[in-house]
Amino acid sequence: MLILARISGIFITSPLLKLRYIPSGVKMALIFWMAMVLWFVVPLSYPLPVTTLEFTIALTIETLIGALIGFVCDIIFTAITAAGDIMEHQMGLISQTLDPLTGSHSGIMGQVAFIIGAFVFLSIDGHHLIFSALNQSFHALPLGMPINLTSGKLAFQLIELGKNLWLISIQLSAPVVLLIFLSDFAFGIVSRVAPQVNVFMLGFQVKPSLGLLTFIFCMPLLTRHIVNLIGNMLPEIVNLFANLKM
Repeated sequence: MLILARISGIFITSPLLKLRYIPSGVKMALIFWMAMVLWFVVPLSYPLPVTTLEFTIALTIETLIGALIGFVCDIIFTAITAAGDIMEHQMGLISQTLDPLTGSHSGIMGQVAFIIGAFVFLSIDGHHLIFSALNQSFHALPLGMPINLTSGKLAFQLIELGKNLWLISIQLSAPVVLLIFLSDFAFGIVSRVAPQVNVFMLGFQVKPSLGLLTFIFCMPLLTRHIVNLIGNMLPEIVNLFANLKM
């Protein structure tokens, strides 16, 4: 049950595994299968809880550990989606649609960026990285081990992840934002030279196409940057294990 709780926590917050697109029955079957496989290899360095209260607290802690691991991995996809939303606002596309994958409302470019990130994540076996981190978590944080949730290092790491979220989203959206800013600057010059030109309506026609073409041409650079970000997930997870230890 403790192994099952930690795996369930990962499925609550980890990228792709938490998507509503995956049927709940498939998720439950995969969680139980992983728990049965890990049952034979998970070390027991601490005594298991014997009372109902201790068992409930242990289940909560294990679920929280899994949720934190998934949250660290999901920060990248949140940043990718935010980068797509920034691009969309700069392009003048302010419509919000229901994303069937996450069940939330996001822009079209945010959904496109998320799908591209998901393809890159699966193509380089990023899901194997999550499962490997899950396996190593049982060695770094054995079952029944008390964790330090009041650590200043843990709070600092979560704050750093929040800061990196916006930094990554700005870096990914920088080419589109910069080019559209230059186009707005050019339209401003045109409006000063030829006031009779309706620059406002012209911008609505040019900026979406310009932003989309820039996004397509910068796709190799964005993909390479996403690969590097996924590779940085493992050090963050290792730091999480160190910060959770008493």
